[in-house]
Amino acid sequence: MSAASGISASEDLLRDFSDAVTDRNIRFLKIAIQNEALVPQGSWPSKAADLASDLDQLGEILLPDVPAYILARLDTGEEWLFISYVPDLAKVRDKMLYASSRSALVKALGGQAAKDTLFATSKKDLTPEAYAAHLRHVAAPKPMSAREAELAEIQAAERQSSTAFEGSRARKNHIGAGVGVVWTTEVEDAVKLLAAGEGPNLLILGIASESEGVKVIETKEAAVDSLQAALPKAEPCYAFYRWRPEKIVFIYTCPSSSGVKLRMVYSMGVSSVTQTAQETGGFKIFKKLEASDPSELDLSFVQDAAPTPPKATGPPSFARPRGPPRKR
Repeated sequence: MSAASGISASEDLLRDFSDAVTDRNIRFLKIAIQNEALVPQGSWPSKAADLASDLDQLGEILLPDVPAYILARLDTGEEWLFISYVPDLAKVRDKMLYASSRSALVKALGGQAAKDTLFATSKKDLTPEAYAAHLRHVAAPKPMSAREAELAEIQAAERQSSTAFEGSRARKNHIGAGVGVVWTTEVEDAVKLLAAGEGPNLLILGIASESEGVKVIETKEAAVDSLQAALPKAEPCYAFYRWRPEKIVFIYTCPSSSGVKLRMVYSMGVSSVTQTAQETGGFKIFKKLEASDPSELDLSFVQDAAPTPPKATGPPSFARPRGPPRKR
């Protein structure tokens, strides 16, 4: 086996490592680079019940200014900790040589030698306390990128949202899946009044964080040109707008600045909210509008529904015929 450094594992090393794998009493196997080869420099038996307590032996096995590799048997008995010991006091050439030959050793000995890796630049890095700190670092959650963190939040929100809308008054959709929301009497009454043409023409609903149910945020009168300004800008919302009698528009806005979980909860509730509102109010939604920000709402439905000017229905007009030419 060889790496970019040209160093390969000697037959003696392969034999000694094979013996160490078989003899579970061996705790440490020291490896060095000599004459462009990885060679064994001795093995040491366990003196304590666990690896952490046995690490004190390395104070005598290692030199303060000479690099070495150490294979330390883990407490499982079958796995190994690979220790790359390259002290700060070592020669620059030796540091580079051991750094570039590390992969050659791992490959030569197979996966058994790479269960865990510990890098040390002094003997202080190989104390029981230092090893305990290493284990805590390995067990700690790995830092996530912003994208990974967002995906993790979305996955957590999806798991929670599967039950977030269920309740004693939850409703089922037409195919029988449980996607109902908890509707209070206040919400039902507000929807019925809107559908009946009574009261303000804009009903704004939201999700109550404490109960995960639908709540009335506000009811108000709003003209089409002031509709965008009438909706919440910082939080998601559902809104029902009575544009004309029997023409109710559903609006869903969800600002990107709101939390990931909140966006997921609102997004998964759209279908249930629209269906339950139509069943409660006895109407059919005329138009559905969705946008991240209220200012992005497409209100062109007003122009699309505007009546076209009637065509002229009077009798056609004709040009008067020209008279006879004058006589000369």
